[in-house]
Amino acid sequence: MTTKRRSSLTGSWSGAFRYPGDAFPETVFNAQIEEADGTFSGQTQQPNVTHPHLGPSVFNAEIQGVRTGFHLVFDKFYDANVPEEYGAFTVHYEGEADERLSRVEGVWTNGWSGTFFMVRDDEAEANEAEERAEISEGGRGQRT
Repeated sequence: MTTKRRSSLTGSWSGAFRYPGDAFPETVFNAQIEEADGTFSGQTQQPNVTHPHLGPSVFNAEIQGVRTGFHLVFDKFYDANVPEEYGAFTVHYEGEADERLSRVEGVWTNGWSGTFFMVRDDEAEANEAEERAEISEGGRGQRT
């Protein structure tokens, strides 16, 4: 089986980010991304771990960025319904994708700074579908 090399970030992703000095627990997130011609946008969802007793239990945000080769730069803009004191500000992200565009690692900043990673949710499905196609193609015309 060969591993599929993708040409864009389009798809479903899951990941996590860490706060400096472990000020808050590692925070998981989900993202839906659409990329065209090196620019991308999408939506993210993450639990409210900074002030769980205040505000919404889930923070939603929009992302917008650019990808040059394997290098990504993007900003995350929290929804207006998330009060500023609970996270309604812009966060800048910068990272590197692997050669298959299936994993990204990098740093985030907004006055603070921390690390993040994200992986494709559909990577296992894509690999399984490709393996089934290879088996199917390999089996054609080989009757004995």
